Amino acid sequence: MIIFVLTVIFEIILRVWTFGTALGGFSGKGFLIAVLMSAFFACIFDVLMGLLGQKHPKAARRITVGLVVFWMLIYSAQLVYYDIFRTFFSIYSMSNGGQVLEFIDIIIVTVFDKIVPILLNFGAAGLAIFLIRKRTFPVENAGKPRAFYTAMATVMIVCLLSSALLTELGDRGMGTPYEYLHRTNEIKGCVKSFGLLTASALDAKRLAFGFNEMPQNEAVEAMNEYFGEGDVATGAETSGRDISSGDADSQTNEMTGIFKGKNLIYITAESFTDLAIDKKHTPTLYKMSKEGVSFTNFYTPVWGVSTLDGEYVNCTGLIPKAGVWSMTEAADNYLPFTLGNQFRELGYVTKAYHNHDINFYHRTKSHPNLGYDFDGQGGSYDFGDSWPESDLEMINQTTPDFLTVNKDGEVAPFHVYYLTVSGHLEYNFGIQDMAAKHEKDTEDLNLSEGPRAYKAANMELDLAMELLIERLDEAGVLEDTVIVIAGDHYPYALSNEEIGELRGYEITEPYEKFRSTAIIWTPDMKPMTIEKAASNLDLLPTVSNLFGLDYDGRLLMGSDIFSDRPGLVVFEDKDWITDRGTRRELAASEAASDIQYVKEIDSRVADMFKYSAWILDYDYYSSLKSS
Repeated sequence: MIIFVLTVIFEIILRVWTFGTALGGFSGKGFLIAVLMSAFFACIFDVLMGLLGQKHPKAARRITVGLVVFWMLIYSAQLVYYDIFRTFFSIYSMSNGGQVLEFIDIIIVTVFDKIVPILLNFGAAGLAIFLIRKRTFPVENAGKPRAFYTAMATVMIVCLLSSALLTELGDRGMGTPYEYLHRTNEIKGCVKSFGLLTASALDAKRLAFGFNEMPQNEAVEAMNEYFGEGDVATGAETSGRDISSGDADSQTNEMTGIFKGKNLIYITAESFTDLAIDKKHTPTLYKMSKEGVSFTNFYTPVWGVSTLDGEYVNCTGLIPKAGVWSMTEAADNYLPFTLGNQFRELGYVTKAYHNHDINFYHRTKSHPNLGYDFDGQGGSYDFGDSWPESDLEMINQTTPDFLTVNKDGEVAPFHVYYLTVSGHLEYNFGIQDMAAKHEKDTEDLNLSEGPRAYKAANMELDLAMELLIERLDEAGVLEDTVIVIAGDHYPYALSNEEIGELRGYEITEPYEKFRSTAIIWTPDMKPMTIEKAASNLDLLPTVSNLFGLDYDGRLLMGSDIFSDRPGLVVFEDKDWITDRGTRRELAASEAASDIQYVKEIDSRVADMFKYSAWILDYDYYSSLKSS
């Protein structure tokens, strides 16, 4: 009983400080299922400790106390992790968690931010330990073990069946417990639907045995049928997959190959959105956004592994697989469509740089497989000991690598990938050195500290872009170079209220916080405004088409933004936005056409997640080498 009550208390504390109160963590079936499953697992533990306690009561007490302490630490750690990353850590991430210590300053600040729920956890755990140590172990079952075990078995059966009925009956749509049990492996949704204890058990099972997986030969056969026949190396000559009526990419369009032969600098910018851009404080980014392609309906969804998953989307055009580090898992896969590999095939110099530790997330393994000579902080470079490191310093030190003339007196064609870090959380003027560097430059902004620090930190990115353009001009290759900038995720360290400050209006729509932008710029190009719904998932096929590269659009989950294919933005929980509207709006409609449309897009989105995971798990592109 003590373990059951304690787990429910932990669950309530977690939900209040992550999902919120009635409209978040306690609405629907999720909390009730969490209580029932807490009782189920508590009964299992009580039975095991009852058996042990009959002969070894001290050992049973010590194990119970150990469980209480461990569970208290896990719930508290999840509170801190969620506050930083807006999701919960999985067992896979926990097994690689040593790298988190690099962000110890941020962790310490967040612990103090979450001191109230953490102290509540400690208080509940302390009371539980006091009661456990005071009681004689076991108590109820000492003289009547049969009755005790019968009662435990009955409770377990009732709780498990009740949870199953609540999950299986009623709504089976997006965001329901049924969805997260059978179709979607996403830790945040699982925690909300079943509680942290059950979500962790599901996560462990799926990590060990896979989730909705098929034998490799069957999966490859299914993918061949889904994607259709075609040679992966025939790019623009192959039609897009037709997975809903008339919904195929055009083979070519008026933008195909307009940048062919030019150099490319492709930047995944930490927490970059249009909120970072204004004419006074970030004039270079402002100039690039106004003179290049302007996106008015662009989104940067956040995925389970924040920056790394954001990179994975930007670089591969695939949806990350939940529960693992997709970029790391793909390190040995054949990835023919990444820009590094595509440009390397053309004979370009292909380099990549990161101004934080290059070993973080095992990028020294994954990024060479993307087609790059990868270097940065901790490798051949030292960008200083600030946190975060300077984007400006990275550009200053690395540009000579690819802008130095060769023996023929020319700069060799190049494609360079940058992963920046200056815009990283926390957004304050205490521990965020780039924000502190530009604090005085933002004194004119009528903003609270968080939004103002976010703007200040991104001034370093702006200076980096100013220097980059200057260096390209000095080398005589500016006119022949295209710069693409996109974020890895929205600045999730900012609350909706703080994002509203920057937007100038209240954030009420669930996905408004993901609204963002991307920049595609080269000197003297004709400015363009794109109103189509799009996201980072569309960047790889779009850039590939602009450069006239040989790629197969059917085998990527995004689509060329300039094609005639309708816009589609998908989120981690499989919700979506199209040019026609949001899923929530259309699902609430009574029009038959809207209901059918929602079913079609739901099916398409589910396929995008499934086949992205299979491409990763089964190294699908490799199987097509001989096609």
